[in-house]
Amino acid sequence: MRLPGRLPAAQGLTPLLFALLAPLVHAQSPASPKLLWLTYSADHAVTSRWELHFDGSYRPTIGSPARQWMVRPGANLNLTGRLKLSLTYSYFDTHPNGLEQDEGETREQRSHQQIEYSMPWRRAVLRHRFRMEERWLSSPDHASQTPRWRWQDRPRYLLRLDLPLHRNGDPVLLPVFTLYDEVLFSFASPAASAFEQNRIYTGLTWRLRPGFSLETSAMHQALKTLSGPFRHNLIFQVSLRNSLPLRSLLARLRGA
Repeated sequence: MRLPGRLPAAQGLTPLLFALLAPLVHAQSPASPKLLWLTYSADHAVTSRWELHFDGSYRPTIGSPARQWMVRPGANLNLTGRLKLSLTYSYFDTHPNGLEQDEGETREQRSHQQIEYSMPWRRAVLRHRFRMEERWLSSPDHASQTPRWRWQDRPRYLLRLDLPLHRNGDPVLLPVFTLYDEVLFSFASPAASAFEQNRIYTGLTWRLRPGFSLETSAMHQALKTLSGPFRHNLIFQVSLRNSLPLRSLLARLRGA
């Protein structure tokens, strides 16, 4: 007897889920930090080609007072339906002892240039993203010392798969499955280039209403440390995404 439904899609996801299993289990050792990223992300179309971008996040470490927050404004240019360019500025503020304590606080200012190319693949969409970051990183804040800043370039490459789990059904009830892998390198002038970290991500995106979606996900982050061995983080993410055109957003704000 052949069962109805979406078994082919589920079977196609099986090898991908097994590929995630080993690093995610390893990341859940007691010594591995677990983080929560709460994010708001928005891309508002201004014209058929230009978009305003903004995202911000609050990032607590579970079981620790460490906290980080970030804001990132920018702009996107859609060259074609598949090719997009982005330019953004980011500000990060990290408090290892809680937001009330300034001792040990570090800051980062960052700009990035990004190119993203998407292409259909069967029922899914594949996305290639290359990002180049220019980072200005501060030393930890101490009462007796003035923070110093150092510069670093960081190229990043991401390969992402987005697979709708619905065919002709209601997209509100059935989400989009996302899987991606990203590698990051660092160029700290005058030092040579070096591998910095790898990120494996899996998540589900739920359509709440036109222009709004909610993404729930988990990411394994492997970071190379100065002493040599890798540090493994497990990051849980909850993201609210807003893609209303700017004119529609302003109309809603005026109506409110």
